[in-house]
Amino acid sequence: MTTNRRNFLKATALGLTGAALTNPFNAGGNTRQTSFYTTGANNGSITNVSDAIQKIRMRDIEIQVSDHLGNPLKNHSVEILLTKHAFLFGDCNPEMDSLFRQGSATAEKLEVYRKVFASTLNAVNSTCYWTERPRNNMAKTEAFQGEYKLDGFANTVDWGNANGLTVKGHPLFWTVPKAVPDWMSKYDYPTQLKFLEVRLRSMVGRFKGKVKLWDAVNEMLWEPSLKNLADRNWPHLESLDNMAEYISFVLRICREEDPDAKFLLNDYGLEKNHNEKAQLTANDNDPNAAQESGVRAKDGTIVNARLQRKRYLELVKRLREMGHSPSGIGLQGHSGAVKAAEQIAFYDEMAQGGLPLHITEFWAHPNDFGDSFLKLPQKEQDQQIADYVKQFLTIAFAHPAIESFFFWGFMGMATTWPENDSPVYEEKPVLQTIKDLIHKEWHTHEILNTNSNGIVKLKGFLGDYSLRYGLQGSDQRNFGIPFKVGKFENMPSRFETMI
Repeated sequence: MTTNRRNFLKATALGLTGAALTNPFNAGGNTRQTSFYTTGANNGSITNVSDAIQKIRMRDIEIQVSDHLGNPLKNHSVEILLTKHAFLFGDCNPEMDSLFRQGSATAEKLEVYRKVFASTLNAVNSTCYWTERPRNNMAKTEAFQGEYKLDGFANTVDWGNANGLTVKGHPLFWTVPKAVPDWMSKYDYPTQLKFLEVRLRSMVGRFKGKVKLWDAVNEMLWEPSLKNLADRNWPHLESLDNMAEYISFVLRICREEDPDAKFLLNDYGLEKNHNEKAQLTANDNDPNAAQESGVRAKDGTIVNARLQRKRYLELVKRLREMGHSPSGIGLQGHSGAVKAAEQIAFYDEMAQGGLPLHITEFWAHPNDFGDSFLKLPQKEQDQQIADYVKQFLTIAFAHPAIESFFFWGFMGMATTWPENDSPVYEEKPVLQTIKDLIHKEWHTHEILNTNSNGIVKLKGFLGDYSLRYGLQGSDQRNFGIPFKVGKFENMPSRFETMI
């Protein structure tokens, strides 16, 4: 097998899970509540998922309702509705850009595709590669020098904002050869840095206020710095000094253009040791090299998850000391099936970096679950994947260090489009599973009457709300007042409003 980064991820995930995996909850196929022990980032408490979610994702809310003269409105019916979670549930979705670029042939499909997407998630990660070649139909923003192609990216950004989704961009800089334009190679390193600066300022500056998060640097633990790109030998263990040098440059330029946006690092191969049975041959330049409990770097170093976690935390520490801390630590989640205890311990360890954690590219592909799984009927495969996705997302949502959760290819996990460019689609179990979690189980919608002091009290999820009411004597609640419930105010979260 020829090695590239994607094949590596798929093969290592398969090697990790083995053929014995069926339902990640239990062998019988019936889900049950997951309980777990937490340490470190969760203050050493022993809790179950439901208790943890209530503790870190919800707040006591108290609302004082008064009339226009400031007098408490007694026994008045009000509706309190969560309109958007503070926690981001999103998807890194190159498909939207691809459908947009195909024009009228796929316009109807794109419209339906986006409606399904927005009815489920509250964030979209739009792709904006400098280039991405040769096999992938990704968004290439400047594959040829000076020829900017940003229409697809801009279209998704505008659509996301118009529909109340938080927009993220992926990635600003990725030092893998296929993602650095060929035309850059004719310039010396100082000139290359100038072109990089122009890209960063152009992208972040143009979309300031519209794109709230960026994957600023992608996969730096496995790839060389820009100045060493010609000497790449995957897995390339770049020195801490060189990583910190170019990443601090990227973060400084980005923040000069948009101080209010969040800029993440993003990487993979962190959850579990790779490939204990050596199923994958080693690197791009030596396809016959042996692999033992990891992949070998050029100098013979075995590169495994523990080493990469250590390097990641060291890099974050160095960047913070330099005054150029990333806004968060991005964890891709291309790990195949992970047990609950492993998932929690991983988050606890990475939270030691002192920054929020972001799940950036989670996937659950059938090939990740072993040969026995692939022999199951398709409907059973689909349901077990939905069960596993629910388990994984629930544990992430229950961990206090996690700030957002982005899939990679959610729509492929959740739907099928059997007629290619047609707007006709079929639902998979993942779609309803995620909808039920976000819009039912983790949702706040209450209709309450104020007490004798004009107060209503409830417990709700963090996020944006609407208090809806009607005029006295009316049974219609068709007026609304927006408010927010955040995690940093004093408890309970108290609001006063006049209606």
